[in-house]
Amino acid sequence: MTGSTQDVVTHRWGMLLLVVVLGMLWFAWPGYRDLNEPDEGRYAEIPREMAVTGDWLTPRLDGFKYFEKPPLQYWATAGLYRVLGTSVATSRLWCILMGFVGILWVIRVGGILFGPAAGGYAGLSLASMLLYVAMGHFNTLDMGVAVCLMGGMGALLLAQSCRATDPRACRHYMLLGWAALAGACLSKGMIGLLLPSASLLLYTLWQRDWTLWRHLHLGWGLLLFLALTVPWFWGVSLVNPEFPHFFFIHEHLERYTSTVHGRTGVWWYFLGVLLLGSIPWTHRALVVLFRPGFARRGEKGGFDPVRLLWVYIVFTLFFFSISQSKLIPYILPLLPPLAILLGRHLAREVHGLVRVGWETRILAIVALLLVVGGIHVDLFADDRHPVEMLLHIRPWLLGAASVLAVAVGISLWRHCRGQTALITLVTATLLAFQCLSWGAHAFSPSNSSQEAAQAIASVGDATTPVYAVNCYFQSLPFYLNRTVVLVQFKGELEFGIQQEPGRWLADPVLFRQRWLQESQAVAIFRRDDLKMWRATGLPMRVLHEDQRRVVVARR
Repeated sequence: MTGSTQDVVTHRWGMLLLVVVLGMLWFAWPGYRDLNEPDEGRYAEIPREMAVTGDWLTPRLDGFKYFEKPPLQYWATAGLYRVLGTSVATSRLWCILMGFVGILWVIRVGGILFGPAAGGYAGLSLASMLLYVAMGHFNTLDMGVAVCLMGGMGALLLAQSCRATDPRACRHYMLLGWAALAGACLSKGMIGLLLPSASLLLYTLWQRDWTLWRHLHLGWGLLLFLALTVPWFWGVSLVNPEFPHFFFIHEHLERYTSTVHGRTGVWWYFLGVLLLGSIPWTHRALVVLFRPGFARRGEKGGFDPVRLLWVYIVFTLFFFSISQSKLIPYILPLLPPLAILLGRHLAREVHGLVRVGWETRILAIVALLLVVGGIHVDLFADDRHPVEMLLHIRPWLLGAASVLAVAVGISLWRHCRGQTALITLVTATLLAFQCLSWGAHAFSPSNSSQEAAQAIASVGDATTPVYAVNCYFQSLPFYLNRTVVLVQFKGELEFGIQQEPGRWLADPVLFRQRWLQESQAVAIFRRDDLKMWRATGLPMRVLHEDQRRVVVARR
């Protein structure tokens, strides 16, 4: 065996061992933290109802039609419920799996494009980015669409890189890319096609790489894309004629161009999110974005994967920045391509990076902030999060700070350089971020309805009516394993209520009448409303009370 072959084998075994270690940390304790409201409760409950009813066409939330997003993640989670059982851990499993698949994919794409070392460093950087780790363990739709988009872009990069030398591989990669884009559209809508298409057009105009369009396999690719996406959109529209206008006009055009959802922010909102979300790689992320390493004008006709990745990142950041609807996870799709550029950069400079690098300094600052936050948790107390609650997160904050401090100390040790220091920092960063995620369980009494559901389950049985009066706590139906009766409240269920108004109690007077007629019933109020209902003389006894909600039973 030659020296070069030995190096390749050693690298592969080393990467495999590292992936196993990161995987153990990535998949650890997925159900320890209770579901956070509203997002985790919502995206755990919709698949539960889908699995129970067997209706895989029309998504429902608390029994009402819910068309804000497509069904891919609902299908996946409902299928996991059928196989593994309904649980908090299972509800998060799709996001966790997709997050880890994203790490493996950037390792492969970066490795093929820029060499095995670049691929390995790309995976390491992605596995330790604050926003990526957080959203990889938080049940929303953003991780699924981010990884599917990277699947499409990554496949495109690989296809165009071998278009002149291996047409068969180019075709296979492009078909994989079209399938991944279909997954992105079925995860979160038309951005799954818009973002890569617009980026590709801008790249082509800049690079003048017109040959690329002859190797997109548009015929078979579009046919595959439509075959995967049209059946659900067509079927749900036939069964629910109100779907097309709500989904395509309200949820896409109006959400993007108006403040209908009240999610506004300053123009630089997502730039700030990117800087914080890419911790500890913030400094190096700025370097690869502002000094990407390609000429202002590329060689006409040649394919430049770095330029295409850069265009995709910048356009996506711009696209969401001018939107009237802004939420932190929206720019998650930026991180996988950013990680590939980081991997390429690290492969060139790793030997002088970590010992005196910005990553070490940033993690040292984070550790210091965690120590200060852990000691002075009282500074963050409010009505929803009293000091008594925050004290439970103190050990997790100090534990995460300790992990980071040890890693920083090891990386500064004169005998620890290059890859060893880098791997140490990455592993410690992932573990520290996971500690913070587990520590967030301390907020469960306020952010989750798990304890309220336990109180409800202590009285009556599955037929006992549960009324949610002028409120809707999204994780409550999941923990109860059944829907609740909404009284007076609409919120995000307004569209579904308009379609099926008979499932809703609009008048609190009607609720009072029903309550008095029931021999046994349970109601949940917002804490601020309890005094008002007591003043009406409504017969009740308190079963549970926390910072946000009160559960009462019919006397």
